[in-house]
Parts: sequence; C-alpha cells; structure tokens
Amino acid sequence: MKKIKICILLVISLFELTSCALESEVYDSINGSIFPTTESDAEALVTGNAYSVFMNNGYDGMFNVATGVLIVSDLMSDYGECTWRGWEPILYNRWTVGNGYNDNHWRWAKYMGKMTMTIDRIENMDLSEELKTRYLAELHCARGWLAFCMWDLYGPIPIADIETLKNPLEEKIIPRLSEEEMQNFIVTELTEAASNLPYSYAKDNENYGRFTKGLCNMVLLKFYMQTKQWAKAEALGKELTKSEYGYKLEPDYTSIFKLANEKNTETIWAVNCLRGTQVHKWHPHVLPNDFPGTETLTKWNGWKISWDFFDTFEPGDKRLETIIYSYTGVDGTVHSEENDKVSSDKLLYYGAIPCKYDCYDFSGTLGEDSETDYIIYRYADAVTLYAEAMVRNQNIITDEALYWFNAIRKRAGLSEYKKSDFTDTRDFLDKLLLERGHELFFEGCRRQDLIRDDSYVEAIKHKCQVAGQTTLVNENYERIPLPQSVINEGKGQIEQNPGY
Repeated sequence: MKKIKICILLVISLFELTSCALESEVYDSINGSIFPTTESDAEALVTGNAYSVFMNNGYDGMFNVATGVLIVSDLMSDYGECTWRGWEPILYNRWTVGNGYNDNHWRWAKYMGKMTMTIDRIENMDLSEELKTRYLAELHCARGWLAFCMWDLYGPIPIADIETLKNPLEEKIIPRLSEEEMQNFIVTELTEAASNLPYSYAKDNENYGRFTKGLCNMVLLKFYMQTKQWAKAEALGKELTKSEYGYKLEPDYTSIFKLANEKNTETIWAVNCLRGTQVHKWHPHVLPNDFPGTETLTKWNGWKISWDFFDTFEPGDKRLETIIYSYTGVDGTVHSEENDKVSSDKLLYYGAIPCKYDCYDFSGTLGEDSETDYIIYRYADAVTLYAEAMVRNQNIITDEALYWFNAIRKRAGLSEYKKSDFTDTRDFLDKLLLERGHELFFEGCRRQDLIRDDSYVEAIKHKCQVAGQTTLVNENYERIPLPQSVINEGKGQIEQNPGY
C-alpha cells in the first residue's frame, strides 16, 4: 500500500473503556465466528486500534497540528508563541486544574484499553506465526509509545489489565501505576516490539508507514534520555546508526519537509498523509492572512517562534529558509521583527512563522489541508541525542559526538566546531541544546530537552519575563495536571500531580 489508511470500524471495539475504568459504552457485540477470523480482519483490527491514535488528520489524532502533543509540547517551551490570545495557560505554563487544555490530551489514554483488547483478540486468532508475531509487535509498540507520550505529559496513568477490560460493567477503580511500574511498562512493551519488527521499510514497500524496530528504538532512546539513563541511551543511539536501519541525513534541510521528497532516508516515522485518506492543517495554523501567493489557502496566523529565540540563530543558517521572518504583504505592508514588534495588532508581533512544511511551495495544500507526510521522528533527532548521551555518559567530548554535532551544523551551512571551541563538556551540552532547538523547532523536542537539561523552569521564567507575562512555573509544572473528572471518579484512589 502507498499509504496506510486508518479505518475505524464499529466492529473493531467491543467497548470503549475510560482510563479509570469507571464508565463504559457498549457499541456492539461481536460474533467471534464471523469477526475477526481472516487475515484481512486481523489487519483491520490492528490498523484500527494500533494506529488510529497516532494520526494527524484535521483535528483528529494525537499528532494533529491544532492540539496535538508535539505542537503543545513546543508551545510549552521557551520559544513557542501564538498570535491567538487565550493560549496563555500553555504558552506561559499557567496550568490550573480544569482549564480544559490538560483535559484535551487525556483523551488519548482511552486507546490503551483498545490496544490491550486487540492483543487478546489477535492472540486467539488462527493466523500464520509470522503474521501474528508482527501484528502483536505492532500492538505492543503502540502501547509502549502511547504510554511514553502520556507519561511525558502527565506521569504515570491508570492502565487496565485484560480481565478488567473484559468486564466493563463491573465498577472498578484502576489506580495510577507507580513511577517504577510505568517506566517498566514502557520499556517492556517497546523492547518486546523491537525484537519482532523489521529494522525499517523501504519507501516502495507496501508496509511503509507501519511500525518498525527503528521507531521502537527511537521512542526508547527518548525515554532513556528523559530518565537520564545515559549509558542505555548511548547504546541505543549507536544502534540507530547501524546500516541495517538505512537512515541517513538528507543533504538539503528544506527538502526533508517537502511533498516531493516524502519517505526520505532521514524519516524514522511519519504520519502518512494523502488526500482522501488523511490530511493535516499545518499552513492555516502558521500562515498570516496577507501572505502573498497563497490566495487559495486558508490562513489563521497562529503558531510563532518567539523573536527572543529567533534572534539566537546564526546569520547564514540554511534552516532560516523554512522560517518566514520578513515578507511584504499583498497590500504592500512590510512585515519584520523591527516593523511588527511595535504593536500587538501587527501580524508578526509575537514572532516569526515556522513554515517548515513546503515552505514557499504550497502545491501539496488545498484550502486548509496538506497531504505532505507529517514527520514525527527523524534521524537528525536521533544522532544529536546520541551525541548528547555520549558526552553525558562519558563526561568527555568524544570524536563521534563532535562528528554528529558538526554533521548537523555542516548541513545548515554553518562552521564546524573543534574541540578547542568548547571550554568543557557543559559548554558542549549548552551549544548542542541550542543547536537542537534550531534544528528541531516545532517537532515536539524542545520541552523535553529543557526538562532533561534541568533548565526548563528558568527558561520559562525568562520567556514570561521577555513577554511581560506573569508565571506560576516551578518544577511541578514540568508535568501537566490530570483532569478534575479523573480525580473525582478515582474516589481518592487517583491522586493529582504534585503542585496542583
């Protein structure tokens, strides 16, 4: 298949269970002698339940451009800005219980039960051992990945076992896992999946877009980095550089995000988009309404890179070609940092435009919908994490760490560093942290980077100071609060995150 089409069928789920196992809806009953019985049934079952949460289809899916976890994570970072007022709780980390923003992300937790039920169904199907093993691995990858995303935002969550899921009418409160249990769950699921999935799929393979060993190890790499298990992170980073995976840095940064270069060798995993299947809304969320040459596109002038962060880019950085920081509007108005920072009613008052996808070439977008594949993880992210892990683990600037750091700078058209350019390992890590910010803006990495570096709180305080905003941020705000409804339904067995 050219693209994976997510089909969510009524018959796929016997019921949907809330993450606290307090409410259930019976959608239908399944006749086991009719469905699922065939290989095509199994594929529909796995595709519908392992992949449907990881979509970016309009406003659906955990990776949607409006409220998805990658976008919101970067808005919560030191450079995320937005023209639309009302997003201040996210932008300046003024989280409060029940403000609605934190509730939005909790909805993805319900898919964990669907994945667990599907594992049980697949295990009891008469399939070839090879196919059953792959489908089960994809489901375990999905559970581990979803668990990591939820843990990253909320911390441990309730995860119901199969016995509880098979008795949805029995009122039972599922408490949150402990931190140790949650971390073990993530590692176990992803490790098991990685051992039974192919390294990657070639772009002409009919299974391109399905989960792979490369994806599992990328998520594990991020997990080990966030838990500061530097030796394990270094080992996984090195693993991902093996030729078996087939990953390479693309020579041209801008081409990575273009329709014409989908499925490039730098992509570890992307949401497969295609008109009539799933499309995303990148351009309406970033383009200002008077941007020239886009008269047929929808434009809402939303997400921005703060001017404070934008000014840290070096002159001549080729990655600036994917950022619109100066343009002449259709009415002749010249927009720039200098011209628009004078008043909040100016289109670029809050920052520059992170165009990134198909910048200045919008042939893949129709109205407000783009069919350009939406990249979730790529090789540049992996190798810079690998470089960081090496230095943190060995407490020296290794030749290989410097090689990967410079590979990213060289592609960006910047001068390469020598070891003598760094005063110590801390200086290396500071420079690498900034480099990752320039390389991976609006790819969902910056908040995690700052938290891992123990510089998140100070970075957000600085952001608020520059923006003239009050701040509530402290170390507790590295995670967001659980919805109040979850606490209420938990009846004392589900505790709120500290500090809320």
